[in-house]
Amino acid sequence: MKIGILGSSFNPPHKGHLEISNRALATFSLNEVWWLITKVNPLKNSSDYIPLNERKNKIDEIIENKNIKFKYYEEETNSNYLIDNLKYIKEKFSKDTFIFLMGSDSLNEMHEWKDYQSIFKQIPIAVFNRQDSEYQSLNSKAAKAFEKYRIDDLSKSSIFKEGPSWTFIQDFDENISSTEIRSKID
Repeated sequence: MKIGILGSSFNPPHKGHLEISNRALATFSLNEVWWLITKVNPLKNSSDYIPLNERKNKIDEIIENKNIKFKYYEEETNSNYLIDNLKYIKEKFSKDTFIFLMGSDSLNEMHEWKDYQSIFKQIPIAVFNRQDSEYQSLNSKAAKAFEKYRIDDLSKSSIFKEGPSWTFIQDFDENISSTEIRSKID
């Protein structure tokens, strides 16, 4: 199977997560998209988090597409770092092909992630333009470090060839964010 992994705290899940997932299913001819939830993003304040069970329930409420699945592996990996969870997934599901999905706002801070260079080397990455951050994202430290591996022509599924490889989906612009949703609730 070809599977997209959308990693997030889903704090809370929202329409933007769905739109990235549905677009990825179509663009990359994926069989499924897995929403890989983290209890707490290591770069964020843990006091800002909705309880994990509440986030899981909200995910169940908004996912209508049977090809989008909720996944949680932090208990098995004993880690909330993406690289550790990706390694686990790739070992456990070694017959499957994966691509990591992310919003462009995450690319801006990716250089702060644990072993971010290995993420690029472990799995192809699709970055979806969010909040008109294209210029900032494409000039981020991570984007510049892996600039020569960027693929713009996806017509032959070249992104799935031996990596590193990544692409930037420019004609996508979903501006909703979990932070904005939480600020309206508070």
